Amino acid sequence: MIWNKNILITITILFLTQIVVWYQLNSQLLWKWPKENPLLLALIGFPVSYLFILSTKYGYAGFGELWPIRLLGFATGMMSFPIITWLMLGESITLKTGISMLLATIIMLLQLI
Repeated sequence: MIWNKNILITITILFLTQIVVWYQLNSQLLWKWPKENPLLLALIGFPVSYLFILSTKYGYAGFGELWPIRLLGFATGMMSFPIITWLMLGESITLKTGISMLLATIIMLLQLI
């Protein structure tokens, strides 16, 4: 398995960024203020973009190529989104969603071998 400091930093940044993106896009479903302030939520896009740029920087240093970073970004989103949606909105994780999460985990692991 490929493990180095840069790849660990990349995966950490990607997970944290996916969590921030979930709240940026979906907090309007939870609370009143985001629904009334979409431009304020849009401002979160600047730090989110910066974090994605950092994940690319560290990921490229760790892997030496771009594809694994893109696939890790997809996988971290597919792994975190259902869990946060379940915790915050009570939407169940169906068999279809569970299989998608499993496939995302496999995609992530494939990038690390």
